[in-house]
Amino acid sequence: MQRISTLLIGVSAALVLLLAGANTTRADLYFEYDQITKGVPNQSDGRGIIKQYLTADATATDLGDAVTIIDMQAKMLYELDRGTRTYRKTEVEKLGVIPGMGPEGKEMAENPMFQAMLRSMMDSLKVTPTEEYKTIAGYKCRKYIVKVMMSTSEYWVTKEIDGYDEMKAIGEKASQLFMNNPMMKQLNIASMMNTLDGFPVHTVTEMMGGTITTTLTRMERKKLDPALFTVPADYKRIAD
Repeated sequence: MQRISTLLIGVSAALVLLLAGANTTRADLYFEYDQITKGVPNQSDGRGIIKQYLTADATATDLGDAVTIIDMQAKMLYELDRGTRTYRKTEVEKLGVIPGMGPEGKEMAENPMFQAMLRSMMDSLKVTPTEEYKTIAGYKCRKYIVKVMMSTSEYWVTKEIDGYDEMKAIGEKASQLFMNNPMMKQLNIASMMNTLDGFPVHTVTEMMGGTITTTLTRMERKKLDPALFTVPADYKRIAD
């Protein structure tokens, strides 16, 4: 249950970028974020780099020791562990299946406890625009306050990213990949991004007494190596 919940948070973060940044007409996209974690339970303090790769057909999120790949054509999600050189493979529509719950499994969205958690999460979600503006990483950004359950975040977003309107429209189309998954549908990341109305450049999230600060440091339009979106041949698949 904890692994699936953590994975959902990661996928939701990838969707935020996907909704704001997917582009199929001019070039693939590469984003790089600097992330600082302080005082968050069960997470090590320190600094890391998040690398996000986007094409018309796939997205990859590289956290250094772990990689999440979403193949939009095959409708598959892959979790890679670099330390053990292993991976998990999940159909997007079955993301959240609880192992051992019958021959065909039981979707997490049908589990009463998890349903209640999702309802509580979405009921608590509140996005509030402010009139605060500042320049971050060379972009003029507007501040939004996002509250959900026990966390409060500052989202500094911009529309100055090259081709933002085009990227947003194509990203919303790509998000339909998750609409047949009842759990991701309930999370409704698309609605949140529409309310934010901008690409996230800088976020500060306070949760459980700690903070996670993420800042865009690099963006490029360039042709990406297809190998970024495939599982290395020497990785061993493990079951959930």
